[in-house]
Amino acid sequence: MDNNMLMITLRELLVLLMQNRTLPEKSADALRYCREHIADGALPINIYAEYRDMVDHLEELASENRSIAPDDLLRSGGDLMLGILLLYEKLAVENTMNNMAPHGVHYC
Repeated sequence: MDNNMLMITLRELLVLLMQNRTLPEKSADALRYCREHIADGALPINIYAEYRDMVDHLEELASENRSIAPDDLLRSGGDLMLGILLLYEKLAVENTMNNMAPHGVHYC
């Protein structure tokens, strides 16, 4: 999966998490979306760990058998959205660097 498609998918995840439903319901939808649209083997190696952390976070939030205080649940949802945005930013920076150096040579 190329970075542009992954960025589009991350935007869709953010849209799912912005709906007017409970955080566990939104997290379950986002988790289902990840499983349907992002294959672990198709991810670039440089973002695999962050992606797995995001999926683990979604699994925790979507779990029906959890006892998380409302404040912690809200903070956890915010952490999840921030993680998605940071992953999106990492992909955008990589795209920019690749466009600046089309032959794979990066200049910093």
